Amino acid sequence: MNMNILAAIGLASLLSGCATNDFTKFYQDRTVGIPKDVLNQQLQPYSGSTQVFTTADPTKDGIDLMRRGYVLLGESGFEGAGRVTNEQLKEQAKTVGADVVLYRNQYQGAEQAAMPLIQYKPGQTSTTYNSGTANASVYGSGGSAYGTGNYSGFSTTTSPGTYSTTIVPITLHRYAHSALYWRRSKPPVLGIQADNLTDEIRMVLKRNTGAVVKLVMYDTPAFRANMFPGDVIIAVDQTPIDSAQDFHAKVGDFAGKECKITILREGKETELTVKLNPKPL
Repeated sequence: MNMNILAAIGLASLLSGCATNDFTKFYQDRTVGIPKDVLNQQLQPYSGSTQVFTTADPTKDGIDLMRRGYVLLGESGFEGAGRVTNEQLKEQAKTVGADVVLYRNQYQGAEQAAMPLIQYKPGQTSTTYNSGTANASVYGSGGSAYGTGNYSGFSTTTSPGTYSTTIVPITLHRYAHSALYWRRSKPPVLGIQADNLTDEIRMVLKRNTGAVVKLVMYDTPAFRANMFPGDVIIAVDQTPIDSAQDFHAKVGDFAGKECKITILREGKETELTVKLNPKPL
């Protein structure tokens, strides 16, 4: 085998390791704790195809996907010197049913390593010419015989080949790979993400109850009603809201109906009329 081929095989093995897909190996499910029936009620079925987007800012692009109605299923992250492919990303996406993958790689720098370079030295072949004279005598009961003859010819011998190993220095360029896996959700009842009031908001508003809007999804009842991040929901059709959990538990009772949502915006109370979507089937 050619010396360069042996070196290439050794380097490929060093860089790639085993043939496992690291996006699968290091995948972390972000839907753990959500009952499957609830998750299936919220999510669209997997489309069967996946779009892969390279991102320089996963947080910013992730928020944009949430505004467009996508839900984070899970993520993978690892460091390595080898290359990754879209096929590897899509393999894991198909496993979890992700419509979109946000992929990012960051250069982590170079490091020195060593690898064995296997060299093969073929055996040596030599040819020898032989010649001479041979004498033979034969004795038996019937008498004896004596003769002389000449001989000549070539003989070939081959010594076995040998292997040697040399350790050579190489430079490995390392990258941090990360991937976020998303699936589109069904149309939400309202279309917001809400959180509990922070201590700062409580101090400013001088109240402990309510739910602060963190994100508004595009083309949803909340979006069309001009609800904005930072609004504090304090009531739905005069039903008081104590917390984000309380809001999500109560808003479903108004699914498919038109209702009044009372908010605090910059400290002033405002009432929004919202036609909610039906509950997802």
